[in-house]
Amino acid sequence: MERRSARAWGYFFLVAFMAIFALVASGVLQPLDVRAFIILNERWSVPALNALFICISRYGRSYFWIPVVILAWVLGGERYKRGALMMAIAFLIIIAVGLTLKAVYFRPRPFLDIPTAKVLMPRPSDSSFPSGHALIVFGGATIGLLFFKRRYSIPLLAEAVLVGYSRVYVGLHYPSDVVAGALLGSSIALLVYGFGNNAGWFEGLYHLVRSVYYGVLSLFR
Repeated sequence: MERRSARAWGYFFLVAFMAIFALVASGVLQPLDVRAFIILNERWSVPALNALFICISRYGRSYFWIPVVILAWVLGGERYKRGALMMAIAFLIIIAVGLTLKAVYFRPRPFLDIPTAKVLMPRPSDSSFPSGHALIVFGGATIGLLFFKRRYSIPLLAEAVLVGYSRVYVGLHYPSDVVAGALLGSSIALLVYGFGNNAGWFEGLYHLVRSVYYGVLSLFR
């Protein structure tokens, strides 16, 4: 994808995120969100799958994506190393943005407003909006689609979808929290790519990290 196209899509996803944010903050989306949550969390709940979705929800973010970055850098060629570095940069920005949003806007978790919610994991006390898990996994999946072959990037996208779904299934997020997180995470990843791919600042950083990496390896030879 060209840098200009990536920036255009990044801004489009950002506008879509802001639209959902406005609907959530105004309360307009709440009735629909509650109905969707009840369907995904209660009606579609399958006890035999509880352990699976708890595992996906618990380990599908940092325990999965940090190894993805490391493996892409260590085992991959030039393009995969660039993708790994860009993914790491996107993650740092996403974490900062996500923490800031949760600090300035508080949305109660669904189990606080829906007495029948099936909560399968410890109950967080921070803001429900946006889903931090969705931010990370969709940001990573977007970079994967831009840099990695399809046999790797498509499974990464599937993992992101499962993680997002699991956050509603285990009772910790409204569907709109996940959709908003996916849009914002993808937006940040696209904008990082759009402003960084083949740009001077990224090339300088890449060659610096690459030199340090191979310099450290040479000490053990």
